[in-house]
Amino acid sequence: MSENKTNINWYPGHMAKAKREIIEDLKLIDVVIEMLDARIPVSSRNPDIRNIIDKKKKIILLNKCDLADETETKKWQEYFKKQQIETVLVNSNDGKGTREVISKIEDLMKEELEESAKKGRTGKIIRVLVLGIPNVGKSSFINRVSKKTTAKVRK
Repeated sequence: MSENKTNINWYPGHMAKAKREIIEDLKLIDVVIEMLDARIPVSSRNPDIRNIIDKKKKIILLNKCDLADETETKKWQEYFKKQQIETVLVNSNDGKGTREVISKIEDLMKEELEESAKKGRTGKIIRVLVLGIPNVGKSSFINRVSKKTTAKVRK
């Protein structure tokens, strides 16, 4: 009896499509926010995202920080700092850290905004992309920052 060898692709089609769309949209994006669960930062990180956003300005949000061990969270912040990646502790449900996120975005874009202002171009809109695996709090964060409830949240 012969054994048929078939390749099974475990990467679902919708994920491949989303990856292609992210790569295309990155051309228009100034800052990428990667949202992770503060309790499990490595497990809640999609390894593809790191490669896709490599050259972009980025901030990592450690969401659900209120549920995470404070000592361990500080270690994770140091870990990302050594990689020269800004982190912010957030709680998307109560809004903790959202002002700091906006401040970090402005800091990352400061030089570019100043250059634009020197050329007489003011009021530049900073375009931000929020990425993360399901259930890390992206929709809650977007709703909190935008003061709207347009992003659907699963509870």
